[in-house]
Amino acid sequence: MTTPPSPERASVWLEFSPLAQACSSINLGQGFPDWAPPPFVQVAAQEACQGSKFSTYARSPGHMPLVDEIAKAYCPKLDRSIDPKKNVLVTVGASEAIYLAIRSHIKAGNEVVLLEPAFDIYFGALRMAGATVKSVPLDIPGRCQSSEDITIPWDKIRSALSDKTRAIIINTPHNPTGKVFTPAECQQLATVLEPYPNCLVIADEVYEHLVYDHKKHVPIARTPGLASKTLSIYSAGKTFSVTGWKIGWVIGDRDLIYPMQLNQQWVVFSVATPLQEAIARSLQQAELAFDNQKTYYEALTSLYEGKRDRLIQGLRDIGFHPMNPEGSFFVCCDISSGFSSYQGLPKDLPELYQRHGIDWDHDTQSLLDYNVVRHLSLSKGVTTIPTSAFFVPSHRHGSNCHWIRFAFCKSDHLLDQAIEQLG
Repeated sequence: MTTPPSPERASVWLEFSPLAQACSSINLGQGFPDWAPPPFVQVAAQEACQGSKFSTYARSPGHMPLVDEIAKAYCPKLDRSIDPKKNVLVTVGASEAIYLAIRSHIKAGNEVVLLEPAFDIYFGALRMAGATVKSVPLDIPGRCQSSEDITIPWDKIRSALSDKTRAIIINTPHNPTGKVFTPAECQQLATVLEPYPNCLVIADEVYEHLVYDHKKHVPIARTPGLASKTLSIYSAGKTFSVTGWKIGWVIGDRDLIYPMQLNQQWVVFSVATPLQEAIARSLQQAELAFDNQKTYYEALTSLYEGKRDRLIQGLRDIGFHPMNPEGSFFVCCDISSGFSSYQGLPKDLPELYQRHGIDWDHDTQSLLDYNVVRHLSLSKGVTTIPTSAFFVPSHRHGSNCHWIRFAFCKSDHLLDQAIEQLG
């Protein structure tokens, strides 16, 4: 059993985004694109905001034009029939979908299995639900060259499962490593979970369109044996570069979605109507040719693959040791050697935090990756994210503190400038 981080403590985001602002550093920490959404998305939003048609509350489980488009788009992807009213819920970003999935299906004392490193929002929601977290670290080789080399410790997952297990959370493409589950790994997951019919799979697939090197995203719910027990979570923010809109959705069987639809009315009631309308129109347009590619999705993948390659080459040129991600828009760098001078807390940091009102978790002041990020922010003007933030506190030691995460969802100019400053 492992204890998740307390939601009352300052998260990594409450420290490093304000730090980047306070020292005017280049923020390659938080994953938000720094460019405008595609023109067809902008036009859709402008049109949806005109007049009064979309200025009232939307249907609580989702604006009908949007859930209709989601059903059309994901029927072939998930190889299943999708009733837009019964099998889809639109949420305030994928974050609310994760929260509702956990609060609707996880009760105090239930056990939930996580693969670490894991996006920290899972920990907060699980702690608020009173769940017992069973964390299983992925097997990441030292100086790992590619996320393809990361393996899943199936024996440890089997040991973590029990009759008390209510869910396992799977993130593919994975944040922060960029690992992409293969069809064989998805089928192995189904085999491992077969003895546990009451164990749900919460599948965070927000980076579904960001998979590189001619590989393909494999939806967990498409795997035989997993369809009826999987909640599949997606994000318009990641797909259309509108992270501030906070539009996400979740797809699943009626008995899994209905409790979430009921709880939605007590959490936010409904999601912004004009933005839902804009995303509904954008899903239609995304299937059309865009920027010399067959679809917008292909253009998006090509754009990000170029940025990934640009950042990785730049980091290697200045002596860093990046792991090549198969998916997502993050690159992790190994800091196990060459950063000994950054082991301690920067001398002037506490005074700077007090002056700018920046909250931080004092229990992290001796962690290598946290302090490397702090030093690089102050001395090089580039802010990243320590990946030990994606582990439970009891696992924040050793090689789990030997990585920092860069976001490459930024302009080429900004990526180049960051490399120059780090060099």
